[in-house]
Amino acid sequence: MVKRTRKNRRRSVFRAIAGFFLKLTFYAGLLVSAVAVGYLIYLDRTITGTFEGRRWSVPAAVYAEPLELYPGAALTASDIVTELLRLGYQSRSASQPGTYQRSTNHLRIHLRSFQFMERTRSAEKIDITFGSYRIKAIEDSSGRGIVLIRLDPAMIGSFFPSHGEDRIVLAPEQVPDLLEQTLKAVEDQNFDHHIGFDLRGIARAFWVNITSGELKQGGSTLTQQLVKSYFLDNRRTLARKLNELAMAVILEARFSKVDLLNAYVNEIYIGQDGNRAVHGFGLGAQFFYNKPLIELNPAEIATLVAIIRGPSYYNPQRNPKRALARRNLVLDKMLANQLIDGITHKRNKNSTLNVVSGNRRGGAYYPAFMDLVRRDLGHLFDEDDLRTNGLRIFTTLRPRTQDAVESGLSTALAAIERNRNLPPGGLQAAVVMTNTQTGELLAVAGGRKAGFDGFNRAINARRPVGSLLKPMVYLTALENGYHLASIIQDESVLLTMPNSDVWAPMNFDKRTHGPVPLVRALGDSLNLATVNLGLAIGVDTVARRIESLTGRAPKNRYPSLLLGAESLTPVEVAAIYGTFASGGFYMPPKAVIAVLDERGSPVSHHPFQLEQRIKPEIAQAMTRALEVVMQTGTGRTSRYASSGIAGKTGTSDDFRDSWFAGFDATTLTVAWVGYDDNSPTGLTGSAGALKIWDAIMANLDLVPLAELSGANMVEIEYTTGLVANAGCAQIVSVPIPEGSVLRSKPGCGINLRSLSNRLRSWLQND
Repeated sequence: MVKRTRKNRRRSVFRAIAGFFLKLTFYAGLLVSAVAVGYLIYLDRTITGTFEGRRWSVPAAVYAEPLELYPGAALTASDIVTELLRLGYQSRSASQPGTYQRSTNHLRIHLRSFQFMERTRSAEKIDITFGSYRIKAIEDSSGRGIVLIRLDPAMIGSFFPSHGEDRIVLAPEQVPDLLEQTLKAVEDQNFDHHIGFDLRGIARAFWVNITSGELKQGGSTLTQQLVKSYFLDNRRTLARKLNELAMAVILEARFSKVDLLNAYVNEIYIGQDGNRAVHGFGLGAQFFYNKPLIELNPAEIATLVAIIRGPSYYNPQRNPKRALARRNLVLDKMLANQLIDGITHKRNKNSTLNVVSGNRRGGAYYPAFMDLVRRDLGHLFDEDDLRTNGLRIFTTLRPRTQDAVESGLSTALAAIERNRNLPPGGLQAAVVMTNTQTGELLAVAGGRKAGFDGFNRAINARRPVGSLLKPMVYLTALENGYHLASIIQDESVLLTMPNSDVWAPMNFDKRTHGPVPLVRALGDSLNLATVNLGLAIGVDTVARRIESLTGRAPKNRYPSLLLGAESLTPVEVAAIYGTFASGGFYMPPKAVIAVLDERGSPVSHHPFQLEQRIKPEIAQAMTRALEVVMQTGTGRTSRYASSGIAGKTGTSDDFRDSWFAGFDATTLTVAWVGYDDNSPTGLTGSAGALKIWDAIMANLDLVPLAELSGANMVEIEYTTGLVANAGCAQIVSVPIPEGSVLRSKPGCGINLRSLSNRLRSWLQND
């Protein structure tokens, strides 16, 4: 009886303990379930809200100036084909947008649709006939004549976010059906039916990988891959995997397959370009093939699909063999799933990867110019606006002109180093080219290497300009009662500076030349004549005039300012010379024309600024004086010296900086050459920067300045400034203000001393 009682007690204790643990387990289960449900509700609200209101950080797209085509334009078929290839057009039968067909003296183009600043142009076919190195006629598909039409502009850059993501967002109707079906066939065969994860797919991938001995397939669905890319990091933990599964199920429950697939197409990571992460197939098509996604052929689509399995491992530019093998597997899948036929499969499988490379791909084209775009927009838009709001920025850059600048710069620098026995690759340079009538920036080179995204010498290298600043002295003189035949003494100068040092400048040839006219003093870049002229006018007067054309007061207020002892950037120099080239109108260099929002509505317009800061007759006289510089003075070594151009060379102390600024009727170019460490180059302006200008203009059409004529044009002897007669050897025609008193030359004998000095000056001057 006692034993039975003890046994019953033990049973009671066990029942009590078991009951306690059952209750504990039950309540713990309830708690875990409640937490799990709460977490799922939290996940649902978080990712659903984020996904419903998803707004990718879409960088501003920056476009160059489109090439305009019209009858009479000085363009050959080769010129236009070069531009078409830049835009990713294919040489085919012109049967679809983005293609062209060329024959003798004829070009047929199937233009893409494009949303320009003022209107949207639909895709259309045009026929161009050529004759005598010009466009003879342009017709539409109905044979009607076209007065003017533009190619679609090249995309030259974007403002991708600080975290580096860049993409082109596409709507579902902009995505080729072949891409969508290929993604399903290769990455997720059960996409249309699963609920976010696919057990059969996981099992199939596991078996293929085990039997092959290598990682050939992944078990993640497209939805899981989207979750990883959109919401999660790359850590491989159980918690992250469970999160991924839960999020994938929630997305599948909340959104349509169409929405999910479109998000995948726009979101998936596809490559790296420096510090820019390339996301989505839209940008992937531009990055790897330089054309819209809709224009890709099956092999190109297969390549992009192949890349997503491992964007680094299968990078077709770095690992072409791997990428080709993977692409061919994708093509096999496309054939097996009847997405392409056997003939298409064979043709595409035999094709090369044909991906583009170098600096002209995917929107990272012209970093130096992009710096100026950023500067122009800095006071209107926050960086976040430029990086995330999908703005479309239309700029002034002309790709054909930019190519000429980059090619000429590279060729000239190599030749200078070779001819002067300088260390190869050491010289640096910067070039700025603007439109003389609008101030629009047509091309910018920030350094020797085209497309290099680094120190931009065009806007950041502030270097002494030397004789390039001398025209400001002569401009001020013309505005204060002088004219180009006025006489100034080229004689020694000794000045005691505030620190008691004695300043004694010299001419380049170490000689004095006595009384000379202003036109010769500027043409031969005579230092002593320039200093004497500047002192007569007043250094402060010259300094104020410089400030009026640059918007920046010179730091140097001493007489050495008269000889260019002041540092400016190439863009600032372009602002000064642009005022001469435009006939006296100040037009600050500008890079941006207009900005549209993502819907195509204008959000800002950038008309060119125009302000007359030099009287027309004075500007005309300065232009003529700068023409004489090229014809007779320090610019005479240019191959285009007698082609109706104006310009000025410049050399800083110890030959550290070589400069040239020159313009014809349409373009102004400023070039600088030097070493980044400021060491001497041994180059004058004519031996360095002028050579670059010559090389650039060899690839462009030079438009001579209009010849000056009228009663105020007077022929004078260059060396003396006296009114010339038939016996004078060196005559220049210059504008002289009405009422000016001039002396005539009684006879023009040969002055041997003058001739000797002149020859020496020609051989040595800058």
